Amino acid sequence: MVTFSDLLSDSDKSQLIDKCIEPGDVFLMTLTEDEGVTPKNKEDNSRNKFFIVLGKDSNDDLIGFVLVNSAINPGLPQVLKDLHYPLSASKYSFLKKNSFVDCSDLKTITKSKFDSMFSGEKDKIESEDLDLIVEALKSSPKAIPKKLKKFGLFN
Repeated sequence: MVTFSDLLSDSDKSQLIDKCIEPGDVFLMTLTEDEGVTPKNKEDNSRNKFFIVLGKDSNDDLIGFVLVNSAINPGLPQVLKDLHYPLSASKYSFLKKNSFVDCSDLKTITKSKFDSMFSGEKDKIESEDLDLIVEALKSSPKAIPKKLKKFGLFN
């Protein structure tokens, strides 16, 4: 069976995907250390993770995002633990259990890697939650104002 996606050139597909990605979109993808994700086991080189898009940078062909974790890493310093925003599984059907958005660090993925892994499925978080996540990220000691500005998160 031929899908609509099969009829598009890689360039057209990339442009279409890029136009469909908005802040607050949630995706589940296999991420690697290239995106700042540490595999769970030594023998692994990737991990399936939910992430929330916060912005795009067309100059560098990057998508900025924060990770969703099922628990807060107990080994983190308290200042970073405090930057985990709770998401309720009863509010967001894509979650199997209550989880936490790691607002301590803005991660990036190239648009080309995103395009190659995009399955067509996405979810969305509410704008009120997105606003609070962005504000928490801005207050992080790991936040770099120049990087935040690049993704439209800092004036």
